Amino acid sequence: MKRLTYLIILLFVILWGCKKDYSMDTIDSDIEIKMWETMDSTKRTLQFNCATEKVYNCSNFGISKTVRKTSDNIDIDFNGILLYDMCLTALGPARTTLDLGTLSNGTYDLNIDVERKKSDGQLIVTSDYYAIELNNQRQIKINNNPLYRIPTNTIWGTVGYHASSNMALVQTFIDSLQFLGATAQVYQSGDYGYFEINSGGQILPPQNHGYYFIIPFIYNYAGNSSDLKGLIKYYGASYGDSLSISLHTTKGEIFRSWVQ
Repeated sequence: MKRLTYLIILLFVILWGCKKDYSMDTIDSDIEIKMWETMDSTKRTLQFNCATEKVYNCSNFGISKTVRKTSDNIDIDFNGILLYDMCLTALGPARTTLDLGTLSNGTYDLNIDVERKKSDGQLIVTSDYYAIELNNQRQIKINNNPLYRIPTNTIWGTVGYHASSNMALVQTFIDSLQFLGATAQVYQSGDYGYFEINSGGQILPPQNHGYYFIIPFIYNYAGNSSDLKGLIKYYGASYGDSLSISLHTTKGEIFRSWVQ
């Protein structure tokens, strides 16, 4: 009897464990693709961050997809919307991320299929940018095309503050960066993913930053990252109530004055 009870319980666990926690629905709006380049000290990879134009009642819905990649060809199939049983009750699109890995410079045949609606063209990879050229575009939107690649040894970030009287302190921080060896450089206008450069060659402040005042900066810096970290730490300890500094490097490092 005990053995039979155990087998029944085991069967229930197996069947419950095999139960899907989602259902599938059709894709009934455009899929918006935003290119993004990840960076760390050893490599860079290209990602497609994908979201439906349609907004759902649950913010955790996903997009089912398959990706096939060869040396000169990339095939992407979007197969449906993943409607998970557990709903995060906030409005949002269905999302997924496609990691295409590290791509050598060159031209790749690109085929995108949204439930048998096919778009074909090319993905162009150069040292300076990624670009997508589609001969026909069905149920797909590319939000940032081209995506410019951030030059090696670039540092960038923002200084946020709430009192206009702290502008002199901001300038002192910028002077300190230059003292460490940061130098101005000309950047092509466009979208770099992490930031944008306007037609005048200036880096734009991020949207919805939450400060009364914010100063963005961008420089070339080939020095030691530990010096940057020490500088940000000093300003955080000394002026944490007056300035909020965030600095990024092309090694994937992020230094923030409020993190000690």
